[in-house]
Amino acid sequence: MQRLRRIQNVWDRVSGEVNRVTCWVCITLIIFMTAEVLLHVFFRYALEAPLQWGEELARLAMVWAGLLGISIALREGEHLGIEAFISQLSGQALLICNLVSHILIGLFLLVVLIWGISITMESRVSFLPALQISWAWSILAVPVSAAVQLIQLISLLLNDVVSFTQLREGEAA
Repeated sequence: MQRLRRIQNVWDRVSGEVNRVTCWVCITLIIFMTAEVLLHVFFRYALEAPLQWGEELARLAMVWAGLLGISIALREGEHLGIEAFISQLSGQALLICNLVSHILIGLFLLVVLIWGISITMESRVSFLPALQISWAWSILAVPVSAAVQLIQLISLLLNDVVSFTQLREGEAA
């Protein structure tokens, strides 16, 4: 049990650091996207010379910020759940429900990660029309987001296992 707690503590620190970096990346992307959209609007309406790449760049930043933001919500326990059902559970039943939920999310994220890498590789030959960069830069947000979510999910799973083990040891005592 002591070894499991040490692994949990180390992984929780890794997860926290990944979350901190992800938060800053999302904040930066949202600020950049906002400034870019304002610039695009200014050029379009004030100067009557729209930027050809403005919408694509804002969309790219929005996709990355949105997908990376999912991992922040996952770490904070803000992912979708059926509150009417969950609020009725307590103790071991709640822990088991969380554990099963996290395992299912993990399986889904593994599929998304593998599929995302495959689609990213296939999209390297297509280009965004205005930016003239590969579509892969947009699609890459999917596997990167899945990988970051898996890091957060491993931390949640370790917390679930430690909590479940502590509860079982408490019942045995």
